[in-house]
Amino acid sequence: MPPYRGGMQPTPPDAAAIDRFLAEVAEVDGHPPLSGNKLAMIDAGSDRVGVWGDSEGICLVGVAAHHAGDGHWAVEAALASRRRGSAGEEEAIRNAAALVPDGDHHTLWAFRSRQIEAANRLGYVGGRSVLRMSAPMADVVRVPSSGVSVVPMAEADVGAIVAINNRAFADHPEQAAMTSESFDVLSRSRWFDPDGVAVARCEGGIVGFCVTKAEGSGVGEIYLLAVDPNSEGSGYGAMLASAGFEWLARRGATTASVWVDSTNHGAIRIYRKLGLAEDFRNREMTPATG
Repeated sequence: MPPYRGGMQPTPPDAAAIDRFLAEVAEVDGHPPLSGNKLAMIDAGSDRVGVWGDSEGICLVGVAAHHAGDGHWAVEAALASRRRGSAGEEEAIRNAAALVPDGDHHTLWAFRSRQIEAANRLGYVGGRSVLRMSAPMADVVRVPSSGVSVVPMAEADVGAIVAINNRAFADHPEQAAMTSESFDVLSRSRWFDPDGVAVARCEGGIVGFCVTKAEGSGVGEIYLLAVDPNSEGSGYGAMLASAGFEWLARRGATTASVWVDSTNHGAIRIYRKLGLAEDFRNREMTPATG
């Protein structure tokens, strides 16, 4: 259990209570307070998930995820609106950061202005950003498959998916170094549907894949998409994304969504061509002391 700090008392995790709390925070903010990776860690019962409460119930859920690509920890904190004063924001950051093993490097993801200001006061400095791009599903441009067959994945495709991911994201701080085991963890997420994972298959084998995410909220998300670097410029990325959104639409999604690194200009161009536009930005912050 995480250490006690200030006015927030560590609370034993309860899956149903956490779900209710995160839904309440999402309603206040207008979007989920934690990334899909952090939600998967909560579902898996990770010991790097911390829950804190006050007299009104849960007030903070913090998660620290280790990324094998460069060995850093990524920290996120979902904070109740009642605790969002200056002191509460700082306490939430300290508590969530305490989930990181002593001496290990971490970054903090922040999107609310008060949260960013509190992080600045604690010595964090801004870094890269990730963008959420969205559009009404009915307005998404459809791109037909050409020169490749876009079909649902088979169990035997996991090895190829992992290899393509690691070649496509070789220098990415979070997405690099996927393993069959980490893909298995992803596949056990409550939202995961193997029929919603498409692969682009040609005579030489799989050249790309797309993982979709639908949770019944009306939002259909391209959760992960990668094309083998040897096939860049082929148009396969747009074909996979289009197929993914079509599958999500059939599942009842009315809004198309995707998260993209702000420096991934190629992916941003693809999604803009499909009709999506930026509507939210999350910022990664690093302790000035390293």
